[in-house]
Amino acid sequence: MNIDIFCRVIDNYGDIGVCWRLAKELMLSEHSVTIISDHLEVFAKIFHEVNPSKSFQICCFKGKTVRLYKWQEQIENYMPGDMVIEAFACNIPEFFIDRFTDKTIWINLEYLSAEDWIEGCHKLPSLQNRGLKKFFFFPGFTSKTGGINFNSSTLRLDKKELRSHVCRQLGLNLALSDRFWFFIFCYETPNIKTLIQCVLKHHPETVLLLPESRSTEYLKNTGSLSELKNEFPDAVFHEYPMVEQSEFDKILGSTDLNLVRGEDSICQAMLYGIPFIWHIYEQDNNAHLDKLEAMLDKFCKFTTDETAYVIRNSIIKFNEKISSQDILCANFNEFMLEYDTICEAAEKWSDYLYANKNLSTNLLKFYYDLTERKF
Repeated sequence: MNIDIFCRVIDNYGDIGVCWRLAKELMLSEHSVTIISDHLEVFAKIFHEVNPSKSFQICCFKGKTVRLYKWQEQIENYMPGDMVIEAFACNIPEFFIDRFTDKTIWINLEYLSAEDWIEGCHKLPSLQNRGLKKFFFFPGFTSKTGGINFNSSTLRLDKKELRSHVCRQLGLNLALSDRFWFFIFCYETPNIKTLIQCVLKHHPETVLLLPESRSTEYLKNTGSLSELKNEFPDAVFHEYPMVEQSEFDKILGSTDLNLVRGEDSICQAMLYGIPFIWHIYEQDNNAHLDKLEAMLDKFCKFTTDETAYVIRNSIIKFNEKISSQDILCANFNEFMLEYDTICEAAEKWSDYLYANKNLSTNLLKFYYDLTERKF
């Protein structure tokens, strides 16, 4: 099957990260994939084969090839794929839509959500010009949604092996493998420093993994990184350049705690069954907090009421724009005291998400059900 994915980069690496992860899984399922995206310099950060200066290129990944076009209003001799994925309402130019036929399966891939209403909208058709149908497809956390976007190759890899691999890749001393590891990849907020301080009070020799990112720059620009290094001389603050997506996943799986942002990162962090703090993308009228609450409602079913209270307080307070640092510190301290119990909940949550299968599998099944072709 030929599959086209249209993607515009809105929020740093998130949009193209989701699309590239989906594309890889489709490619490894023996389908032919074409990606049409803007801001290829961002794509190149997470897939180093990409040359941002080219308007068209063919890139290789694990013996498979992907066709990549820089976003443009029209592409000469374009023929639509059997399935065309419009990622996150990116508005496919009319030139391409005019070439769709009644056999084109047009998918409107929505943002991830845990809100209950998406189950009623998942897979619904929307009638377009010329009788074309566009189908809403919602990634989500239940069997009545499209599931979580992940690659089969990242299924629960051995943590000890991952940690050795990450040490080699990032130039860390292997002797640091026995320490507590904390990965930080979020948006700018003073709450990062408070969280780090609390973790380091419980684990003074923590290895903090600080990739090239907005959060690392924020810590440096505000002077927080220097202050933390002085306050906690036994900790290791390891900065490193942005790595490819497949390496990013291995880093997430090697840690003891992940502070991540965005849709793609949080999915991978959850799937490893490791405690996490989700810094969700901020929206108008605090709509993002409703999405966060909805996810926590589902996640917290896998633990006791007491531990659920600690998890909710810690993650929600971290995401509030103005938070009392004293309250944050108290919440994060409780989080670290409940760490072992949170680990158990994270593992159960991960098992549950894997059982729903991944976005690629659910999307392909939907396609074959629509076309009555054998899956």
